[in-house]
Amino acid sequence: MKRKVISAVLAATMAVTMMMGCGSTGTSADGNGSTSKSEESGNDGGKVTLKVFSNLPDRKTGQGLVEQTIIDEYMKENPNVEIKVEALDEESYKTKFKAYSMDGMPDVVSIWGQPAFLDEVLDAGVLAELNESDYADYNFIPGSLDGFKKEGKLYGLPRNTDVAAFYYNQKIFDENGWQVPTTYDEFLEACDKLKGEGIKPIAMGLADGDNGLQAFTGFLESNFYEVTEEGKTFDVNFAEGKEKMSGVLNPYVESWMKMVDDGYITSDMVGISSEQARNEFSNGKAAMFITGPWDYDIFKKVEINFGVMPFLGDGEEAEYLIGGPAASWGINSNTKNEEGAEKVLEALASTEVQQAFVDANPGGSTYKEGVKTGLPEEYANVEDVLKSGRIACCWDRWSVNMPSQTLIDEINSQIQGLVSGESSIDDFLSNLDSKADSIRYQ
Repeated sequence: MKRKVISAVLAATMAVTMMMGCGSTGTSADGNGSTSKSEESGNDGGKVTLKVFSNLPDRKTGQGLVEQTIIDEYMKENPNVEIKVEALDEESYKTKFKAYSMDGMPDVVSIWGQPAFLDEVLDAGVLAELNESDYADYNFIPGSLDGFKKEGKLYGLPRNTDVAAFYYNQKIFDENGWQVPTTYDEFLEACDKLKGEGIKPIAMGLADGDNGLQAFTGFLESNFYEVTEEGKTFDVNFAEGKEKMSGVLNPYVESWMKMVDDGYITSDMVGISSEQARNEFSNGKAAMFITGPWDYDIFKKVEINFGVMPFLGDGEEAEYLIGGPAASWGINSNTKNEEGAEKVLEALASTEVQQAFVDANPGGSTYKEGVKTGLPEEYANVEDVLKSGRIACCWDRWSVNMPSQTLIDEINSQIQGLVSGESSIDDFLSNLDSKADSIRYQ
């Protein structure tokens, strides 16, 4: 992130956020969710406090630095305003968010524009409705606000997109004279060659995180959902309880299991964390790792020569990335400082600030016209995929009618059983069907 980019937006940001401290009260929660009377009144010896809850824990690099720089500069210019930031990694954030939703939600919060997250949040009544007309001239691309709506009402503004893909060690491929695969069959051939040379084909941590979920659903997008007529309608029917995975996904799970049967995904990965898997890739011990822009700077710092490739099917039109809106911004429905919080969102939605976020997120994209999204060289193999919009995320579609995290946790658990050999393909699919049947809203 370039300092001059931030400097260009500070004046506008500070101008609009000044309203947070003028003629209104403020609500702020401390680290354990309690709200003090001084903060509730927004006044402590003339000081106004605003609480921001963020999913960007690294405040020294990337997008976290963008966010923190704006906040720090504002407080320097306005010593009567204190902005308290609590920033956690995504999984910890979502856990704490649920606790906050019961009591003491911060004024401005990170939200995900996906039914998988948003439905539960809106059902809990913790987000304030936004006036969509206020953002009519903000040049969001058509349809980009839809992920933040329910029943036609708007509850958040998009920041940027994040996508997951296969990161691969370019040095390993070059040294062996191998081409980067472009189909799933070529991918399996590459894995076989790697294994034959004593190189771990894929680093994968199934003990935590979503590596298994991403690997499985990325394969489904490229080989079932987006490339077959049956796939294009199945997710909606499944979400509504009209179809089951059993009897439909069996041949696709069997194809995916080639990676397990041939030893490219191994049972020991059930006991490996996502961080351990990331380190295996960083250290050159594994040739591939599923991740996204959030790990880009990590790999650049260790000076690994890497590239990015999509999830693969049969041919170019079956190349897909999985993902959607990154954590964006919403407002606590019970904030005492609604006007000020709205001004924060307006500033964050400005072209200049959004450009800064995109610049700090290599490989990410934007929902705003006028923001340049130059891809780093490592993303050359997925540039056409991004431009064509072949980005999908089936677990969000599955969970539009059920608690998303419950389903995601079940998928991760069942993948562990599948990889360890404790569950058959039939068990895997029937268990997912049973869980979905038990948690659907209707």
